[in-house]
Amino acid sequence: MLNSNNSRNINNRTIPLSGNSDIYLATEAIKPCAVPRNVMIIGGGVAGMEAARVAARRGHKVELYEQNGSLGGNLIAAGMPDFKKECHALIHWYGSELHELNVPVHLHSYIEEEAILQSSADVVIIATGSTPVKQAVPGFNNTFSAETVLVGKKDPGKTVIISGGGLVGCETALWLCNQGKQVILVEKQNQILPVSHELSYSSTETLKRLLPQKGIIVKTDTVISHATEAGVVLLSGGQATTQAADSVVTAIGYQSNNALYEQLQTEVKDIYLLGDAKQVKNIMHAVRDAYDVASQI
Repeated sequence: MLNSNNSRNINNRTIPLSGNSDIYLATEAIKPCAVPRNVMIIGGGVAGMEAARVAARRGHKVELYEQNGSLGGNLIAAGMPDFKKECHALIHWYGSELHELNVPVHLHSYIEEEAILQSSADVVIIATGSTPVKQAVPGFNNTFSAETVLVGKKDPGKTVIISGGGLVGCETALWLCNQGKQVILVEKQNQILPVSHELSYSSTETLKRLLPQKGIIVKTDTVISHATEAGVVLLSGGQATTQAADSVVTAIGYQSNNALYEQLQTEVKDIYLLGDAKQVKNIMHAVRDAYDVASQI
């Protein structure tokens, strides 16, 4: 729910957010549970945090486990561009909510199958998210995922080829361009940001206009083949061109992290798979999915 003062209201609590956003959060009244249960949640991304919030508000005893050193999952990288600050605001809000609800949050906690089976959990929720699909460029070493560049783990240099014209690729291209880098965006389909119910029409149309206005070179119907000493070879319509580049930044999609759920689904009676770990979609879907499950357990 987006209020006129550019904030979101959740159960009569307001989070100030900035800019345009595709994040919508459930606002229905949360009903108390009939019988409190021990709920173990694996994964501190948006789905895991929302499941923990709702389950705790219903009266369950909830513990959240996250293998990294902070909550947020893919929202951390998504919120790095200054025009996506609402993602970090959302992480902060969830952290405050879980603190207020006295939900134990265990960071740096990689949980394996045996630990879950030996726990006292009545309900196990797997919200282990997704990871970027990897792409290799033969003959080229400086190939990085968009996430590692966004969070500052990798320096892409001055001239960057971005592989993938979806939302992550386009937003990363704009972010790098705003830093003064030369950016070439490569997409194998005949258009970037294809029409999808997962994306906001207004946001995608704005991005489509901004990229060329900012001087970003967009090459559709184009794939990366390999690299030579002269640069990265791009194939478009059967024609090969060579583009000098300091790096290739990949943004070609995500794959679900559901291995833990696959191991446990026949051994744990009440187990649920949420968010990107279930199906890679958008933030709104992850929150909705988590709310629906946590409001029923």
